[in-house]
Amino acid sequence: MYPEVRDIRLKISMKNLENFYSSGVLEPQIYNKLKLLLSLSRDFKKFLKYILEEDNGEKERTVVAFSGGVDSTASALISKKVFHVVGVTIYSPIIMEKKDKDKISYLVEKLGITHRFIEVDLEDIKLGALEGRYHPCGRCHKRIEKCILNYARVEDIRYVVYGDMLSTGYLSIVKEDDDIIRINMPSFLSLTKNQCREILESIGIEIKQRYTCPLLRIAHRYERNKKFTIQRILREVRAQVVDSKEGLKNILEVLYQH
Repeated sequence: MYPEVRDIRLKISMKNLENFYSSGVLEPQIYNKLKLLLSLSRDFKKFLKYILEEDNGEKERTVVAFSGGVDSTASALISKKVFHVVGVTIYSPIIMEKKDKDKISYLVEKLGITHRFIEVDLEDIKLGALEGRYHPCGRCHKRIEKCILNYARVEDIRYVVYGDMLSTGYLSIVKEDDDIIRINMPSFLSLTKNQCREILESIGIEIKQRYTCPLLRIAHRYERNKKFTIQRILREVRAQVVDSKEGLKNILEVLYQH
């Protein structure tokens, strides 16, 4: 990522954070810790050293939407500096294989976080994908987010963290219904995919994953759905959160998957 672009995004994130605090939405403790993360993230080596330091003080809970991918796993590790992390994985065999569940169980143990699986029904979305009526990612993502927010409400948890890398600047912290605060951690800190990998590698975690899930592979039976997926990949490359080499690799996987 160009330093100038990253600097602009970090400045907007800081301004957004200040606005949330001045309006009384953020507690001082949360505000101060998020502000420190932002300040340190300008120097990645200092940032990495800080998030790896032990911090066992009492913290407010947050739900981290935990898919077991690079972005959500790095978000969980970073969030431990601010919150007591409760990782929540929305599970369905339609989007996740048994090996994926086993990997997630290993990761949460490695991270030392509280975790739970919540099963969700995605049969209707699968049917629409099988019939070629739509690309499933938007509908699937929306349903998963709804489950995450419902869990936070039931458990009276006010903060929810996602591994979203594209919702930068003013979209990196938003207020949901019922005063739940959503933090898109990598985009808030303007981190790239490779930086998230470096964060995980520093504690001995290496995540290798296919770009597509079982549901998306079903949808890719239709060429127009492949086109939509490639557009999503190119959006990440244009945003400079994924480098061109990885973007090309992901596109080739979509084009030639079996």
